Amino acid sequence: MADRSLTQPLRRRLIAAVVGVLAVGGATMVTAVPAHAEDIGGFCMYTNSQPQLYVGSQGDAVRQAQCELNFAYAYGHSTNYGNGSYNGLTEDGDFGQNTEAAVKNFQIHCMGATNPNGIIGPNTWNALNNQVLTGSFC
Repeated sequence: MADRSLTQPLRRRLIAAVVGVLAVGGATMVTAVPAHAEDIGGFCMYTNSQPQLYVGSQGDAVRQAQCELNFAYAYGHSTNYGNGSYNGLTEDGDFGQNTEAAVKNFQIHCMGATNPNGIIGPNTWNALNNQVLTGSFC
């Protein structure tokens, strides 16, 4: 039989090591999650939902994206995307051709994309949120 007095400290150290690794890994995973509307200074507060968006998408998540696109890009540049403020997008919740053009322009000029797809996925959400959080225009 094994001496339990020797295995107990080893077991505790092993459990502590596993918990430590999980804690570090968990923190890393959390940083990959996009910031949500409540985290971006109260500027665009349509929704916290940030699903993948593309032409044909509708609803509050599209309004959120349109608002962030206006803040991050349109306010700092002369655009011709619609009749919204600063000639930016109208925050109407309809992901149409103007919104797609704005997304592609944002992906090129603010994210360095060489082949923009006009789809708002996790990377584009993160870039938009970052622009709004920092209060800077690209």
